[in-house]
Amino acid sequence: MKTTNTIEEIRRTNLRLLILEYGTGVVLAAKCGTSASYLSQIMIRFKTISGKSREVGTELARKLENGCEKPKGWMDVAHTDGEIEVKENEIVNLYSAMNDTMRSLLLQQAKLILQIGKK
Repeated sequence: MKTTNTIEEIRRTNLRLLILEYGTGVVLAAKCGTSASYLSQIMIRFKTISGKSREVGTELARKLENGCEKPKGWMDVAHTDGEIEVKENEIVNLYSAMNDTMRSLLLQQAKLILQIGKK
């Protein structure tokens, strides 16, 4: 049974697609005039002081669409059927392009995903 994704989930997935398209969050952020660290916080679901996860809001969604020359509303529509498949060499290339802090965040997130998957 397929569940309907929320706008937050759709936008986060589309952000992931854009990061893959541009190679890294740093490159994407520079192209769109936003902060790479903020994009990273969205991807790892960083919690603010209030306990809410950072999300791709409407303003950032339009900024990403504009910077990547996507039509208005592109960030709000699912462009995959769920899983994003990335070849192993692409993962290695992305990992190699990361600094130590980014790698640490990635590993922490991967461990959390594995824990959730085991439940």
